[in-house]
Amino acid sequence: MANYEDNRPFKEKYRIYIYPVILAWLITMFVKPITSDGSAMLPGISDGEVIIVSKQTYSSVRGAPQFQQVVAFRSDFIDEGEKGDHTIRRVIGLPGDKIEIKNGRVYRNGELLEEPYISGTTEGEIGPLTLGEEEIFVLGDNREESIDSRDPRVGPLNMRDLRGYCSFTIWPFREIAKID
Repeated sequence: MANYEDNRPFKEKYRIYIYPVILAWLITMFVKPITSDGSAMLPGISDGEVIIVSKQTYSSVRGAPQFQQVVAFRSDFIDEGEKGDHTIRRVIGLPGDKIEIKNGRVYRNGELLEEPYISGTTEGEIGPLTLGEEEIFVLGDNREESIDSRDPRVGPLNMRDLRGYCSFTIWPFREIAKID
């Protein structure tokens, strides 16, 4: 048996292991896959779909999410309802906005919102409520099954609780699509 000594430089010997580890680390710095829990975002996002969340830090200094963007939160809103850290909702109000819900309709700064993505009726009466400089107002697309900012236990949410915005669905394969 011959004694073989590999004299190649460290980088050359182990690059097959180093590059994938660096790539995986870089990817996890900017995106996070999550699995949707519950029916609050039907019909657009179903329970069990895997979603890529583009990590983003929001604040009055760093900026707010976009209006009507679907965002993910660091943890559940409340103890009841969905469990885990996969809560996602749609941004309806941004810092400084005046939100009002009356007669099943949502108004932002006095204008009725066009919401082709929702299912169900928007129950509850809110406002007018003016959001603070670090606050956002979120609603689920499936209004009858969603725990969101309408619930007094939740209310307007602080932007620092956001993980980022939902970019696209990657699973199941037949559902691969950009999230609008």
